[in-house]
Amino acid sequence: MSSDNVDSDNRYLLPRAAFAPDARQPLWRVVAGVLRIDSAPQGEGSRFVRLALPGDVIGVERWAGTQDGLSQRALVISELAPVADTGQQMMHLLMDSVVVAHQRCREVVTLRTGPAARRVQALLLMLAQSGVTEAAAASPTARDVAVPHLADLSDILDVAPETISRVFGSLRDMAVLEDRKPQKARFSRQALRGLEVVAGMSASLAPRKLRLGGV
Repeated sequence: MSSDNVDSDNRYLLPRAAFAPDARQPLWRVVAGVLRIDSAPQGEGSRFVRLALPGDVIGVERWAGTQDGLSQRALVISELAPVADTGQQMMHLLMDSVVVAHQRCREVVTLRTGPAARRVQALLLMLAQSGVTEAAAASPTARDVAVPHLADLSDILDVAPETISRVFGSLRDMAVLEDRKPQKARFSRQALRGLEVVAGMSASLAPRKLRLGGV
């Protein structure tokens, strides 16, 4: 665990549980799991902003006084550790947060534009690499990956639940997805990354519409 963690108990969240940092401890690092960050300016509805993956620090906006009505909620079982907001490490943390925020914003574009099948593929790859070693991420062996509720997937990807279900069906027909349960999917990240998404994948479950490309 990072040396900037302070001596305090970590927080553990169940799927869909809200996370609310308090003024005494505004900064938290995601140790495991995935959180969604929404923006809800006064008088407006809540809107999805980005994801927070293992290693990301949340609460920087609040620390800087620019939170803008942000809220956090766990998508899968998650763990967070408190982070010290004083000392020289704070400057490094802020610099890292700027880089991470830029990366997460680019990921949101991928998750919410283009074919539905490509969006599902991109999100599953993000979930599969979260909190695992580089060697494990590159392994061709299928493993269980925690996935959000279908309603959350629909909201994040801006795709109808029925369309997402059809994409999962196509992945299963192609044997890229070995198993799918309400909050778990079993697949090889290597195989999914090598999947070439083509037109019609979200409209038909015919495996002939899918083909594998180079990894």
